[in-house]
Amino acid sequence: MRDSHIKFCDKYFETMNASESAIYAGFSADTARQSGYQVLLRQDVQDYLIKLRAEYAEKSGISKLWIIERFKTISDRCIQEEPVFNNKGIPTGEYQFDSSGANAATAHLGKIIGVFEKDNEQSKQTINNKIEIEIILPITEE
Repeated sequence: MRDSHIKFCDKYFETMNASESAIYAGFSADTARQSGYQVLLRQDVQDYLIKLRAEYAEKSGISKLWIIERFKTISDRCIQEEPVFNNKGIPTGEYQFDSSGANAATAHLGKIIGVFEKDNEQSKQTINNKIEIEIILPITEE
């Protein structure tokens, strides 16, 4: 792998922006978008990015289990009912919870553990290209 590709990967791992990473690695700004895309298609670049992710995960202690536990905590906290107080600090008898935060965290958990895989399979389009051809041969008299 070229030095420019390593430089690209290091920047891409930091920014997740292929164009910016291409410019940083020395590619032309005019073609940075295309160059970045092309570099990302390379198998050696993908392998290096996987290596960087693994190193970062090990150093930071972030694992799939950690992410699952974090999303579960967020989801649980978002659905806790919190009393609503008026401007004098008196409870109104109403409760609120963060449904969008709970939904997002729960959806991320579902994706991680594969809950939606069946739904994904069902939503995939199957394309059947069926062509019927009728061949008409000329009748020749002998």
